[in-house]
Amino acid sequence: MAIIKRARSGSHNWLYLTPNGFGFAQLRASKGALPQLSAQPWHAEDDPLNRAEELADRVAEHAKGTLNLLLGEGYYQLLLVDVPEVPADEMEAALRLKAAELLHYDLDEASLEVILLPAQAYHGRTRMAFIVATHQQPLRQWALALAKRGLTLTEIDIDQLQLRNLALRATNHQQNGLLHLRPDHCQLLLIYHGELVLTRRFDIGYEDLGAEADGDALILEGQTDIQRDSLVLELRRSFDYYESQLGLGSIHQLNLTGWPGTSGMIDDLGAKLGLRFMPLRLEDYVQVLNEALPESSLPLAGTAFRGVES
Repeated sequence: MAIIKRARSGSHNWLYLTPNGFGFAQLRASKGALPQLSAQPWHAEDDPLNRAEELADRVAEHAKGTLNLLLGEGYYQLLLVDVPEVPADEMEAALRLKAAELLHYDLDEASLEVILLPAQAYHGRTRMAFIVATHQQPLRQWALALAKRGLTLTEIDIDQLQLRNLALRATNHQQNGLLHLRPDHCQLLLIYHGELVLTRRFDIGYEDLGAEADGDALILEGQTDIQRDSLVLELRRSFDYYESQLGLGSIHQLNLTGWPGTSGMIDDLGAKLGLRFMPLRLEDYVQVLNEALPESSLPLAGTAFRGVES
């Protein structure tokens, strides 16, 4: 089953599956207007990817015709590999061998998609590619369960690419990125000329940095400062790798999503890193038709810009 296909105009139903729950949204895109998004509340569930038959009835209540899957962290591997110097007709087989060395399950059980990174991103170094790897069997089970309920599974994508899409809408800089904060971790994406070239996860979330989901500050003597300094160190290492190892120039501005507190902590992070954090305002890019998009479902908004030039 192929994944990561190009977007089409019109209406699309998306189901977002993460190890901790699932969300659903319908998006309608049209030229000359903001994409419209209608989202359902977030459903907290354990491991929904492997519970297709059990959960498909609930999904079918919200969609008709076709449905797309968006996979969250934990349900795919994003593998950065060297592109081997082989003839074009041997490339797929060579990259499959590369993937086999890095997967934590048998290659025969995997669906693979290759994203070649632009040659200029590596300035004379070996060209690189991302391999997106997912388990085939759970996807087949979802396709079967949906088919029993009159739905056709048409496309599959991953949440990091949809966060990249949002970041691209929010800046005109060729070197840019996004820091997506969640309660117990955060995800850094660094982008070069529209392509994701570096992604890192840090086990530091907004609760560790001094904010709860309702925006109230936590009073944790000394702990907040320690976690803040740890995040600064990890971000600085990532920027150094982007600038020095990849040779892609400096990051001067990061888009920020998920921070529920006041601006003081973010301003402090920016001062220590020598860059500016710009909160990404979803309403500037997507028209939400019903209630606010649940924070857990944020990557769904990025599906509105799949295949759209920034």
